[in-house]
Amino acid sequence: VFPAAQHSPELGVAWRRVEGVSDRGGTRQNRVEAEAVVAEVLARLHDPVQRTRSIGVVTFSRAQQELIEDLLDAARADEPELDGCFEASPEGGEGGGDDIPEPVLVKNLETIQGDARDVVLISVGYGPDAGGVFTRNLGPLSQRGGERRLNVAITRAREQLLVFSSFAPEDLEGAAGQGVQDLGALLAFARAGGGAARPARDDGDAESPASPITAAIARALVERGVTAHHQVGCGAYKI
Repeated sequence: VFPAAQHSPELGVAWRRVEGVSDRGGTRQNRVEAEAVVAEVLARLHDPVQRTRSIGVVTFSRAQQELIEDLLDAARADEPELDGCFEASPEGGEGGGDDIPEPVLVKNLETIQGDARDVVLISVGYGPDAGGVFTRNLGPLSQRGGERRLNVAITRAREQLLVFSSFAPEDLEGAAGQGVQDLGALLAFARAGGGAARPARDDGDAESPASPITAAIARALVERGVTAHHQVGCGAYKI
């Protein structure tokens, strides 16, 4: 896992827990969660600094995608000046305005492959119903190969990934399906800070080279004016 280089509210992986309800027997949508995602998108588009970072929304179902699109359309109807954030430029480029690098993107788990944005918001959508029952059936994620779909979805972000869910990582413990288990691990990872660079431990081990080759690479970087920290992140090979 590539960690964020530093602790920052604008980098890395983060989790947003909402008290949403999945309309499992009806629309198959989670309105509370959709409204939270749309509120985040609009807040960023209203912020002169944040609006320079492209935004993508990925949902785990087509029904949740349609709801988020409807809510964004309603916001655009109230604020026509937002239209440029959602449209490709007439010159054929990506952006819809001078400060919008790429138009806002809303896709689902099955259609997001090949796209990327600076900031990606994921709406899981699934969760407990109005009676508090959570079946842990997460649609495509529960099917065979669901872990590959999840992998595609969570690697669409260049700088920041925000995962919105209506349940906690513990609620997926013991669930069937690799994709569902991986989602639980992702939520736990995000809740713990998303792998941001950690300070050195008191014993100094976190600043020690993992191997002679990483020590050599660090020396070469330092000679070129780069500050290098050892053993930051996750995995067997960390530089």
